[in-house]
Amino acid sequence: MRKKTAYFVAAIAVVVICVIALQVLRRRGSDTAANYETVLVRRDTIVATVNASGSVMAEEQLSVNFLSGGLLAEVNVQVGQKVEAGQQLARLDTRQLELSVAQAEATLRTSEARLGQTRAGPELGEIAAAEASVESAQALYQAAKNRLGLRDEQLSIAEADLEKAELALRDAQAAYDRVAWLPQIGMLPQAATLERATIDYRRALANYQLQVAAVDDTSFKSAAAQLAQAKAQLEKLQRTPTAEELAIAEAQVEQAKASLEQARLRLADAVLVAAISGTVASIGAQVGEVVGAAMPMFVLADLEHYCVDASIDEVDIGRIQVGQEALITLDAFPDAKLRGRVVRVDPLGRVTQGVVSYAAEIQILSAAVELRPAMTAIADIVVASKEGVLVVPNRAIKREGRGEYYVEVMSGDKVQQRLVTTGLSNDLITEIVSGLSEGEEVVVSAPRRSILEEVSHPPFGF
Repeated sequence: MRKKTAYFVAAIAVVVICVIALQVLRRRGSDTAANYETVLVRRDTIVATVNASGSVMAEEQLSVNFLSGGLLAEVNVQVGQKVEAGQQLARLDTRQLELSVAQAEATLRTSEARLGQTRAGPELGEIAAAEASVESAQALYQAAKNRLGLRDEQLSIAEADLEKAELALRDAQAAYDRVAWLPQIGMLPQAATLERATIDYRRALANYQLQVAAVDDTSFKSAAAQLAQAKAQLEKLQRTPTAEELAIAEAQVEQAKASLEQARLRLADAVLVAAISGTVASIGAQVGEVVGAAMPMFVLADLEHYCVDASIDEVDIGRIQVGQEALITLDAFPDAKLRGRVVRVDPLGRVTQGVVSYAAEIQILSAAVELRPAMTAIADIVVASKEGVLVVPNRAIKREGRGEYYVEVMSGDKVQQRLVTTGLSNDLITEIVSGLSEGEEVVVSAPRRSILEEVSHPPFGF
């Protein structure tokens, strides 16, 4: 008896559940059009952007330091002060450097005076005295020769060759003197002719001296030696200056000039000037401290022109180009929208914890707020834009297993799936290239009813 009662109760429960399920299905069918959230397919302008984060920086920032170390004698600016390019910022102690300049100037004057003397050659009085010495030595030589009654042919030939060489040397020297003032005298044929004549004279003189040495008479040898010495001195004076002497004197002047210029540069480097116009952001030392060449003395920044040093993810870098516009938002001023433009994209990427990114510089074109370096910024870079295209909200687009996209279209009281081809998209809407027409109604949200809601209105008043 109990089993029959249990079967009967179970059968009644099954019937009741079936009736409730049928009622729920009918209610859902009748509420389809009313409970789905839909939008109309419309034409609009769609703008695609790439999001990048970064920091605000001065468009131009420069560290300035002395080229050589020393004792800091003056600091002429303070932090926050605006300076112009070329304005003096600080100065080292220059006393030792000024002494070096004075010494280099004195050395240059000495070298120039020596060059002048070399170019001018010997004075007329010196040449006249040398000629008189030659005549006196010649007379003594001739007297000694006559006293001995020398008639040796070899000695006579040597004397004749020596006299001939002397004449050739004088002619070459005269030709050289006429063009000695030219700057490239060493390259002219007159210089070579004088050099050959000098060599011939020395050879003739050596041969003559050998012939004299063969004569066994002390007084004659002494007179011949005095004559040779007097002629050598006269020949030296007559051919001064030589090309080599001029070259040496000129080189000494050039060396002195270079030393003076180097000393002046060191003195000029002791004064630090602003390389750019901007604001003094920091000062690295105080008066009285010793600063080094590698020590940053000042940091100058252009606080009137700013940019964003942004980081672009590698999946988006292919869409970024110089010249693209951007909309910049700052954490410090979330309600302000600043216009910007991409002005640089680094060709090399950087890897941080396995993530590849690329640095880009976005110039801030307009700033309605007070900007400061290091502010956090978010930039939406416009990579594409289309006008008058069909668009739907991103929520309306779904993807099936084969990778195709579809939307749910309201057709009367029914919902139909339809494949679509998508185009440009952003965070809110997507372009529909094909599959939909303007004015059609697409589903963006389906109704959701809980079990409690379903059983709160049971059929037949259960």
